Amino acid sequence: MKSLFLRLLVSLWLAMALLVGLLAVIHGWAFSAEPSGLRRRLNTRSVELRAEGALACARDGLPGCEQRLAPLDPRDQRVAVYRAGALVMGEPIDGAPLAEDRARRSADGIAIEVGEERELVAVVLRRDPALAAVAAGPVRSPWMFFIVPETLPQRLLAIVAVTGLVAVLLARYLSRPIRILRGATQRMAAGDLSVRVAQKLAGADGETLALGRDMDRMAERIDELLETQRRLLRDVSHELRSPLARLNIALELVRRRSPPDVEPAFDRIERETERLNGMIGELLTLSRLESGRGMERTERVDLAALLEQLVEDAAFEAEQRGCSVELGARDACSLDGNEELLRRAIENVVRNAVRFTEPGTAVRVDLERSGGTAEVRVRDRGPGVPEGALGDIWRPFYRVDDHRARGAGGTGIGLAITQRAVRIHGGEVEARNADGGGLEVALRLPVGAAGA
Repeated sequence: MKSLFLRLLVSLWLAMALLVGLLAVIHGWAFSAEPSGLRRRLNTRSVELRAEGALACARDGLPGCEQRLAPLDPRDQRVAVYRAGALVMGEPIDGAPLAEDRARRSADGIAIEVGEERELVAVVLRRDPALAAVAAGPVRSPWMFFIVPETLPQRLLAIVAVTGLVAVLLARYLSRPIRILRGATQRMAAGDLSVRVAQKLAGADGETLALGRDMDRMAERIDELLETQRRLLRDVSHELRSPLARLNIALELVRRRSPPDVEPAFDRIERETERLNGMIGELLTLSRLESGRGMERTERVDLAALLEQLVEDAAFEAEQRGCSVELGARDACSLDGNEELLRRAIENVVRNAVRFTEPGTAVRVDLERSGGTAEVRVRDRGPGVPEGALGDIWRPFYRVDDHRARGAGGTGIGLAITQRAVRIHGGEVEARNADGGGLEVALRLPVGAAGA
């Protein structure tokens, strides 16, 4: 049982059930079989009133007077009236003369005898001391209040309902701060660092409220650090653009004055500067997406047409690597978004698949719509990704195999841009190892109910 709410509910419910049981034990001990002073007075007074009522009824000549002495149910007492050991009214009771004699010899005129199966009560009538009322009935159990059959189901239902309701309310109240903190941590894990919980925990205990305030300060600090990191990345990327531009100009000037035998070296420098320039551009794009920008201007984007262009462009690169790119399903769908970001997101996945698919194989791209969601699937025939690394490939600069990724020309930023570009459009990405080998990446984007 891992749920805190369920643990609290069961614990409180059991505690209250044990409390009810303890009260029952105390009741049984307090009202033991031995008659207490209060019980003697109540019991004998009831017997005396029944006897006097029956005698008054007989004196008035009314019918059915004997019925007043009869028991109302099997657990009730049967009463008879005696004078000097002789039956005056009612049905005879075994041992009544001896009980009457003990009552007359007692100081208060009362005698109670409790046996294993029968309880015998004798009391001298105060209105006519010559008469004595004798009552016989089953021994009254100290648990009678809890075991009376007529009301036992109702009492049990009431106990279960009341204790259950109290347990539910207490469990919800005690687990509420944990639910709030858990919801806040889930939002923080999803990237929402604006969440704050201290106000929602108002009225909670001091320790929980202090924990909420600490969490708010932690979220603020993490947000500040991330913003500083994004600003540094953006500023450094911008600053690198100028020296790279000057380096390209100087390279062209030196190339014109240099002998032909050093031309390969200049070509290598030019390729590396272009690669560095491309990486800086990706860093700027990533920084822009991390800061939540990119959707300032939106337009209607035809996903099917965009995918056709991307597949056509990727086919040229695939030919040079001895593979191909084929377009499968093409469901008509479009959405409002940033076309350039969507192009970068899909292109990064397709180009990544082309880099790692085996020579002689084909990268398959499909676009399918289901309800209000469009799904772009890109499947390669490469070595795939270890299961433990499937969630890490979306991190910037992460490489499953560093040597292989660098040899393939990757920068480690493309898939990070893909994930953030899809998320900024309200979608999600997923990567899995396909049956039969290779990696399959799915990009799911909301397109509305109509999808066009």
